[in-house]
Amino acid sequence: MGSALELSESHVSFIDFWDGNATIFFSHAYIHKSKGRAGREAGSGFSQEAELVLFDVTVSGSMPTLPNNIVEGFLEVGGIRHELIPLPFKRKVAAFLSLEFVDGSVVTIAGRKPYLELLGRPTYLEEYP
Repeated sequence: MGSALELSESHVSFIDFWDGNATIFFSHAYIHKSKGRAGREAGSGFSQEAELVLFDVTVSGSMPTLPNNIVEGFLEVGGIRHELIPLPFKRKVAAFLSLEFVDGSVVTIAGRKPYLELLGRPTYLEEYP
């Protein structure tokens, strides 16, 4: 079964910067689960808490007022642009995260060694075609 986190349907509660690293905490990460390709074939939608961690970061753009909803976003890793981040996700290379929020703010975080961890239990939301 395939799973993926859809950035444009997710909610960021806070972004924590520590020792040159960043943790993006999603209080609602929209998770696609499918027997085929998650988010591209029929399946189910779930809400779950998650955190995305990047090391050795640089930040640009305007920090949003948080909490806030993402309207558009992607994580680019190894030349591949992910609007749906496949799960599980852990890479050892450079990464570039771009998030646009409903208030119009856009923040970009460049770093390395991104990993995404799901927290808690998923809550079922819907079936999608």
